[in-house]
Amino acid sequence: MYTTYFKMTDTPFMEKVPVRGIMRDERLNQGLARLRFMTKHTSLALITGDAGIGKTSLLRLFMNDLGKNRFRIVYLHITHLRAISLLKSLVSILGERPAHGKERVMAQIQTKIQKTEIPTILLIDEAHLLDPDALVDLRLILSSAVDEMDRLQIVLAGHSDIRKELRRSCHESLNQRITVRYHISAMTITQTHRYIDYHMQRVNSSGKLFDDQVKNDIYDMSKGIPRLINNYAALCLLNAAIDNKRRIDTDVLAKTVNEFHMMG
Repeated sequence: MYTTYFKMTDTPFMEKVPVRGIMRDERLNQGLARLRFMTKHTSLALITGDAGIGKTSLLRLFMNDLGKNRFRIVYLHITHLRAISLLKSLVSILGERPAHGKERVMAQIQTKIQKTEIPTILLIDEAHLLDPDALVDLRLILSSAVDEMDRLQIVLAGHSDIRKELRRSCHESLNQRITVRYHISAMTITQTHRYIDYHMQRVNSSGKLFDDQVKNDIYDMSKGIPRLINNYAALCLLNAAIDNKRRIDTDVLAKTVNEFHMMG
């Protein structure tokens, strides 16, 4: 509705923006630099951050930048499974029919990785939901791959509490292998202003539709978390369109905040 009212070419604030529309701010560029380092020098990386902070956006940018000819990219995000179920999912993604028994399934994964001419990069999103046994299995698979010219590289991306799990003694060997570690921080107030302006311009509109004070207030309420910024900004635009307003001022924001409180 509001896209028509404001004559936008697309929805500016959405959960899954096209890769080309992701704003490459300093936070994501720092993460990309570390992941690129991993592809050349090590086999395991850990990306952490709070919910809605941009972990998946970082992985999407990384996949887009890698190119399919240099690496085989495997992305897993349904991770709240038993260890054996996770391994079977990986086998299926690799194009094989899972065998019976964990040992055979792990052997399938190792064989498939070793026979591929290009390295495999396994990206595990929502890694904080992994079964502890799955982390052990990943370490064993990774250990076997080290002797095969580092054919396998793994990126674990999850909420910050995964670090506590990795500090357990049963994961000591895996934790020691993590050379690249990066924690995605929240946006600053300046980055929040740029983020709102960027996505408005992306749909051929103007960030000036949002008063600067509104941007400041959105930063304060969202604490710089992109997903929450999206929610506030999108609902502000909807309320402005409903009320036939051409600017997002503090009155529009106040109405939006009241709706959030009622929904909460």
